[in-house]
Amino acid sequence: MIKTLLTAITATTSLFSAALMAAPELIVVNANITDFHGNHYSAVSVENGVFSHFSNNADALLAETDDSTTIIDAKGKRLIPGINDSHLHVTRGGRFYNLETRWEGITTLEQGLQMIKEQAERTPEGQWVRVVGGFSPYQFKEKRLPTPQELTAIAPNTPVFVLHLYSGAVLNQKALEVLGITRETQAPEGSVIERDANGVPTGVLLAQPNPMILYKTIAALPQMDAEEQLNSSRQFYRKLLSLGVTSVVDAGGGGHSFPDDYAASETLAKQGELPLRVSNYLFPQVPANEMLHFMQWMHKFEANENHHTHLDNGYVIEGGGELLTYKASDYENFRAPRPELPSEAEHALEEVIRLHLLEKWPFRLHATYDESITRILNVLEKVNKTQRVDSVRWIIDHAETISKSNIKRVKALGGAIAVQGRMAFAGEDFVSRYGKTQASRTPPIHAMLDAGITVGLGTDGTRVSSFNPWATYYWAVTGKTIGQFDIGSKPISRIQALKLFTQGSAALSGEENVKGQLAPGFYADFAILNHDILNVNEEALLNTQSQLTVVGGKVVFADKDEFTHLHKAPIKAIPSWSPVNFTEQR
Repeated sequence: MIKTLLTAITATTSLFSAALMAAPELIVVNANITDFHGNHYSAVSVENGVFSHFSNNADALLAETDDSTTIIDAKGKRLIPGINDSHLHVTRGGRFYNLETRWEGITTLEQGLQMIKEQAERTPEGQWVRVVGGFSPYQFKEKRLPTPQELTAIAPNTPVFVLHLYSGAVLNQKALEVLGITRETQAPEGSVIERDANGVPTGVLLAQPNPMILYKTIAALPQMDAEEQLNSSRQFYRKLLSLGVTSVVDAGGGGHSFPDDYAASETLAKQGELPLRVSNYLFPQVPANEMLHFMQWMHKFEANENHHTHLDNGYVIEGGGELLTYKASDYENFRAPRPELPSEAEHALEEVIRLHLLEKWPFRLHATYDESITRILNVLEKVNKTQRVDSVRWIIDHAETISKSNIKRVKALGGAIAVQGRMAFAGEDFVSRYGKTQASRTPPIHAMLDAGITVGLGTDGTRVSSFNPWATYYWAVTGKTIGQFDIGSKPISRIQALKLFTQGSAALSGEENVKGQLAPGFYADFAILNHDILNVNEEALLNTQSQLTVVGGKVVFADKDEFTHLHKAPIKAIPSWSPVNFTEQR
C-alpha cells in the first residue's frame, strides 16, 4: 500500500517536473512590444496557451526550445494584445456575411455603385444584392447615399437593398416589386415609406426613429441554409482575425433568435473550430414575452457556461441583453428626434432585472440618451434597496449623451459602460441635430474614466457601424469621423484606446484577470500588425491590418505575403456567387 502510494507520488512528481521543463510551444522574436505599464520588450514565449515570459533577450528564450516550438520573427512589427470587441453582433454577422456586399473602406459612391452593378450581374434570380450597414455616406467623395433611381439603373432586374445604419434604406424598383410595397402599403408606427407627390413609394424607407420597417425588410430577404451559414460564419470569423480581433462580447441583436439562429457558431464551438473567443448576451425577440424567454434560457443554461470543446471561455452563454425589454430601449437614429420611453418602461424593466439578479445572470442595457439612462438608473436604484445590483456584472451600452450626474450613479451601483464607435459613422448627423457643443462630449469617455468606471470599447458592427475595430480606434484617438470630420471631442491616447479595446472589454465578460494584457499567465491572444498603431500617421490607422493573429498560443491567421509558411488559404465562400469570393482575400 505504502509502496503503491510512493510510486504514485513519484509518477505524479515526474509528470509535474516534465510539465515545468516542457519547451515553449511558441516564441516570437524581433517584436515591438509595449505593455500597459510602459515596459518594452522584443520577445515573448507561450506555454500551455498563455504568455510565459517577456524579454529583451531572445537568445535566452530560444535556448528553451525544442523541435515542437514554433518560432516567429515579427520583423520589428508592433505586437498587441488581441482586440476584444465589447459590443459586436458577431454570430448574427456570421449568419449573413456571405450574402452582403460590404462598403467598408471605399472612398467614392461611384465605386460602391460599381460593386453593386457587378454583384447584380452574378446574382441568380430570386436572390438580392444587399449592402447592410457598416458604412457612412460621409466616407464618400460625393457625401451622399445612392438614390433609388441609380440603383434601378445599374440593376434593373435584380432587387437591391442598401441599409444606412438604422436610419434608413434605399431600394431599387425591382426590390419594391418583390416586397410588394405599393401606394397602399402602410409603414409600422414610427417608420416611414417615402412617397412622391402622387403617393407612390420612391424606394426610400426611414426610421423616424423606430427602425422596425428596416428590421422587417431585412427579415423578408432570402436566407442561407445551414451549410451556407456555417461557411459564412467561418468567412466572417476569418475576416475579424485578419483585423486582429481575438475576442468578442456578443450583444445578441434584432432578428436573431437564440438558440436557433446561433447554430453555425455553436457547431463551430462544439467542433473546436471556432477560432476566437465569444461571450454571448441573449436578446429576446418578441415584445411582451421577454420574461418568458429569459426564464426558459435560465432554466436551460448557466451563466458563464462554456460550449467550446477546448478553448477556455471560448463560446460562453454570458447573460441577458443588450435588450432586456422593448419598452425600456431607445433608438440611436441621430437623423430623427430622440424617442421617449413609454410610461410602462420602469415596471417592465424592474421585473426582468430582478429575475437576472435572482438567477445571478449578468445583464446589459441598450441606452443611447441621458434621458433614458436616468429612468433606467431610477429602476436600478429601486431594485438595489432589496437586491444588490452589483451582485452581477451589469453594463450600460452606448451612453452617448450620459451626464456627469448619471455617470456617478452608474459608479455607485457598480456598473460598467460599453462605448462604441458609432460617432465615427454618425457624427455628422449628430452635430447637425444637437450641435458641436454636445458632440464634443459624446460620449464622455474621459468623465467615465475619471469616475473610475470600467469602460470597454467596441464597434456595434455589423449594421449601425462597421465591424472593423480600427474605425472605432481612429475615432477614439482623433475625435474624427471616418469622413475626416472633426467632431470636436477630446481624444484619448492611443495606448488608452488600446487598453479599453482589450483589458477594458475583458472586464465586461469577467475575464480581466486572464485576458487582454501582455503579461505572464494571461491568454496568449495577440496580433502582429502591419504598422505601429502607437506612432503611425493617424490617417493610416484606418488601414490597420493584422499580419499574424494568435489565439491561445495557436496561429489562427497569417498574411500570405508576410508569413507565407504559416498562411492557410481561405476556403471558398458558398453560395458560389457570394460577394466574398470576389473581394481580395488575404
